[in-house]
Amino acid sequence: MKNLRRLGTARRMESALVCLLAILLLSGCGATGKGSAPPPNPMGQTTEPPPGSSTPPPPLLPPLESRPMVLDFPDVPVPQELSRIDSESFVFQSGNLAVGLMTLRGLNVDTQSIINFYRIAMPRENWKPRGGFNAKKTVLIFEKPDKTCVINVYEKLFRTYVEVYLAPMTGV
Repeated sequence: MKNLRRLGTARRMESALVCLLAILLLSGCGATGKGSAPPPNPMGQTTEPPPGSSTPPPPLLPPLESRPMVLDFPDVPVPQELSRIDSESFVFQSGNLAVGLMTLRGLNVDTQSIINFYRIAMPRENWKPRGGFNAKKTVLIFEKPDKTCVINVYEKLFRTYVEVYLAPMTGV
């Protein structure tokens, strides 16, 4: 009988420790500071300090950890929230020319923020916006004198997908 009581007490202690551990872990998630600070200034845009302020202006480039990545196409930036899907990407490179398809995916990434990213970042890389449309997929079309870039952005089951097509311009 004593052994049964000890076993019951041990199980209650174990349950209490598990609950306490869960509470500590969950309360620690809220105390990390995420969400309490304002988001970083996208793409290194500067903001003017208030008149009379002696604070120096922020740097022209964002911190290294918030800069966009460059993967297959050197002049097409990629938001850090996205990662390349190797099995769905095909890029051909010959000398300085890289063309093909780069497929990216991000978990719980806001589609509109990705669209805004490309609308701002592509012209900074000297791409000229040439149009697009918004439906189940958003299509953005950009052009340089020697190539065209088509970017498809869409959602599927909590994931945001981005397909970047890069093709050379032909003199047809």
